[in-house]
Amino acid sequence: MIQEGFQKVVEETTRKCLEHFSNRLLAVYVTGSISVSEAIMGESDLDYWGFITDELSDSDKNWITKTEAEIDGQFDVIDGAHINIRSIEALKKDKFTRFALRHNSILYFGGDVVSQLDASGCDAYAPNKWLAKERLPFARKCLHDATQNRCPECIDKLPENNCLAARKFARYFILVEGAYFLMARGVFESFKQEEVIKRLKENSVGFDDVLDLSLAVLREPLATGGAHGDFIIRVRPFVEWMFDEIEKA
Repeated sequence: MIQEGFQKVVEETTRKCLEHFSNRLLAVYVTGSISVSEAIMGESDLDYWGFITDELSDSDKNWITKTEAEIDGQFDVIDGAHINIRSIEALKKDKFTRFALRHNSILYFGGDVVSQLDASGCDAYAPNKWLAKERLPFARKCLHDATQNRCPECIDKLPENNCLAARKFARYFILVEGAYFLMARGVFESFKQEEVIKRLKENSVGFDDVLDLSLAVLREPLATGGAHGDFIIRVRPFVEWMFDEIEKA
């Protein structure tokens, strides 16, 4: 179920997609914080994925750009609209996107094309140490960029508010990278923040203060009052420890 307060923006985006793509549109998934009821009103993005029967035309691509701007301007509850439309053939070849949708999304419209492709025998990722190891160079580069006061590739943009930027870092470096660490340990359950923090505490020693801080930033970033630069300094030893553990797994 879509998080309360964000239903209308998802509904309107789907209405527009159906109006434009008609029966070409086979499925719609919503990912990110909205899909797990962890979004913040006015600050979180809409991460929207639609899959169509054929390839995108130039007209389709122009329509998507225009519609993202329209949705972003119409709804104050989101900080940005990301409308990702792909063909089924492209999804068939993109096993990482299928993995992410399988484990971190809500099917909002249509058939579960991800499960259908996986069941048909398409090569797919499993939540294990091999996947965690494969993406480790990318994760290390993102951490390096964050510590150098650059927006890492894993984040579309950092909010101007430093406290909200700290929350972006917490979502990526603690929740996402924490989930991949748990995969390497064979104890991954989900990307939900309460579950990830709980499992991280169970599978690490000496980092409870970092994890408690991260959970506070995730829940109440403005009340916590920490800037993203200070936050990444605090959590860096833990994140580097996770990366080293993944490498040794």
